[in-house]
Amino acid sequence: MTLDLVNDYLRFVTGFFEVISTSAAHIYHSALPLSPRTSMVRRLYEPYAHPLMRIVQGVPVSWDLVVAATMYSYPIQHAIWSPCSTFIAIGGSKSTTEILDGATLKRVKSLTSQPGNTRLLTFSAGSRSLTRFSPEPGSSVSWDLRTGVPVGVISPELVKRRLHPYEEETIEQFPVSITYSRCETMFGVLFRHPDIAKTANIITYNVLSGASIGHCSVEKLFAKMIWTHGKHIRFATLGSGSITIWEVEFFLEYPATEVKSLPIPNNFDPSRPVLYLPTHSRLAFVKDGVSVWDAQHSKFLLADKWLKGDQMSFSADGHFFACDAHGEELYLWKDSPTGYTFHRKFKFDAKVLGQTLSPDGQSILAFDGLTVQLWRTTDLTPTISAPDLSLHPPADFVLGFSPDVSLAVAARWMHGTATVIDLRSGIPRLTIDAGMGISSVGVGGGTVVAVGHSMIVTWNLPQTDRDLNATANINNSIRATHFNYWPTGTKHVAISSDLSCIALVRRTSTAQRLEIYDMTTGKYLAGVKSAADTAWFNPDRLEVLCCFRGEVKGWALTGGSESNSLEMESLDPAQCQKSGYPWTPPSGYRIAHDGWVFGRSGRRLLWLPPHWRLRKRIRMSLCVWSGRFLALLHCELPEPVILEVLE
Repeated sequence: MTLDLVNDYLRFVTGFFEVISTSAAHIYHSALPLSPRTSMVRRLYEPYAHPLMRIVQGVPVSWDLVVAATMYSYPIQHAIWSPCSTFIAIGGSKSTTEILDGATLKRVKSLTSQPGNTRLLTFSAGSRSLTRFSPEPGSSVSWDLRTGVPVGVISPELVKRRLHPYEEETIEQFPVSITYSRCETMFGVLFRHPDIAKTANIITYNVLSGASIGHCSVEKLFAKMIWTHGKHIRFATLGSGSITIWEVEFFLEYPATEVKSLPIPNNFDPSRPVLYLPTHSRLAFVKDGVSVWDAQHSKFLLADKWLKGDQMSFSADGHFFACDAHGEELYLWKDSPTGYTFHRKFKFDAKVLGQTLSPDGQSILAFDGLTVQLWRTTDLTPTISAPDLSLHPPADFVLGFSPDVSLAVAARWMHGTATVIDLRSGIPRLTIDAGMGISSVGVGGGTVVAVGHSMIVTWNLPQTDRDLNATANINNSIRATHFNYWPTGTKHVAISSDLSCIALVRRTSTAQRLEIYDMTTGKYLAGVKSAADTAWFNPDRLEVLCCFRGEVKGWALTGGSESNSLEMESLDPAQCQKSGYPWTPPSGYRIAHDGWVFGRSGRRLLWLPPHWRLRKRIRMSLCVWSGRFLALLHCELPEPVILEVLE
């Protein structure tokens, strides 16, 4: 019992370190309300919480495997662990390189240099120095991490060589691996062209002066890496059926000498991603799946032909091996007497651009363009419950609020299940199996509507609270209306607040159109050519508006639907812009990039966890406000998150 409570405290502190360190009061405003229902900390202290926003739906059942996560406003290009597994260095295109705490991702130190793309980052063996390598002049720097002061600016020219001795054309080779000497006064850099692997170059530098010390060329380099062994730099080259390990002194005064030769498997493909673990002579490579080869004992430790990915990493002792699956999941394998056995799967919120195990194997880090996530490999806490999406890829949600904002109905785009949620209790009022892929939903006046391929289906809502959590299917519907023809190329569907008509945004072979259809008959009423991403109705249904690349256009609807005489008259552009988006926050409210929801007075109301936040590449319409309610419709969450402002 005591150990469980201590572990729960640990997850609470590390999971909410960012919000607690910013504002201690948000232990009660954000951290406790966001804690899982099964959390012991939540059960002990929830009576003392006074949140400024109520979570109607979306509280996780149990702790997520993600220990910590953070988001950045600029693209992340490189992330590495320190050899002591205590710190993480993050680099991008900005002038700042950040040092993060390896347990909480809290910023420990910011190191400044000239702006430039981060090609490589590396810590010294004792984690006392950090070197950033960049092709831009003046942006390659070594820092003393104890003081944060630059100790040497490196100004290397990118290595150039001729494609052929008799040709004038040259290519540039870029830094792909760095290794520090044991004394931490020198480091070597491996330069290589990403596509042409015949020749590579190793250049060594003095840390303090940044001056070049020596240079040597390497033929038939194997794997894009060099490493330190005693007083030498080691590297590997590829031969016929084997790899050869070579070593050379850091001053590069004498030719490299051969150390040993190791066999490689028959199906090895050097043109595919390759990772080498020098300490255990283990080779991970991609070819018809992911394999790990023990070169010392000439045997496979792992051969998974179903796993497709190219981001691989080992722990320093080889105990753990990690690789991505289709760029969206991380698979962790654990060493055993019979080879690597599957240990755990981690879900990333976006496409993985890079991942790395900590040297001690206790943690794994992954990042995409803007987000960094951290997991503990030894954490036995079960993952948050979520629907099985293996047969259907994650999809955007569609959502509608009732006019009185007492109910919400949500469904995944083109999936078959819709759920009506009571916003007072947060309990599902009705769960519907629509029997079709749903493209839009609406609720109001005691009915719920789902629009799908060629059909509009309507159900009655349960009349009393005793009927909460009821179920229905297509056989329980009160009306199923077919379109007079199904508009091909449909991209977006909107339902009017009185559930009388719908608007479709669709693409034809010659143009993009906005079209209006009658809800009860499915008949086409009116349409115009319009480049639009989304459409919506004003609450009075007299106007329909659409948005394309931030520009809002609108039309007034006049005439009667009975005689198919509905007309669309263009609205004044200033009037359209003034009407705003339906997902615009109420006046004075805003959501900041770092996840804080601010109230009218500028007060912090709630901190949104990173996996609840919206990325720049996701549509703005997935953050929906309706009165005091906010819905976050992140496509990879198990359900829409609905919040209510209590301020």
